[in-house]
Amino acid sequence: MKDFLFNRWVLVVPRMLIGAVFVYAGGTKLIDPGQFADNIASFQILPDSTINVLATGLPPTEILAGLMMALGWRHLTANLTVLILTAVFAVALAQGLARGLQIDCGCFGSGNPSPTSTWISLGRDILLFAASLWIYLAGFRSKKEGQN
Repeated sequence: MKDFLFNRWVLVVPRMLIGAVFVYAGGTKLIDPGQFADNIASFQILPDSTINVLATGLPPTEILAGLMMALGWRHLTANLTVLILTAVFAVALAQGLARGLQIDCGCFGSGNPSPTSTWISLGRDILLFAASLWIYLAGFRSKKEGQN
């Protein structure tokens, strides 16, 4: 079973799916960066001076990491980027929930802020993190063994 879970051909499908999710998410944010900046501001954790920089810099980063993962080009680097991003997203969502904020994560465009949608977004980020960690560890293992 372990060999199956770490087989590079088995990992192609989740790698491509996660890549597609990140390309899509980044693309929806590029359509309306002002709305995405408002979504970031609603978390109330960053200084105002960094919000617009993040709102314009994060979507291309997501798209690039997603494309790299989906295409399998330098996918360990792309996967590490996805791991870091999903961890940061999950922490931001969790702190918002803990503080009782009504926030829309802005993950896939704008939506209605509610605790339910925030919990769903947090769950999705945890699943993306877990799948990315699995893919990263498998890729790191195969690289270490000289299979890649």
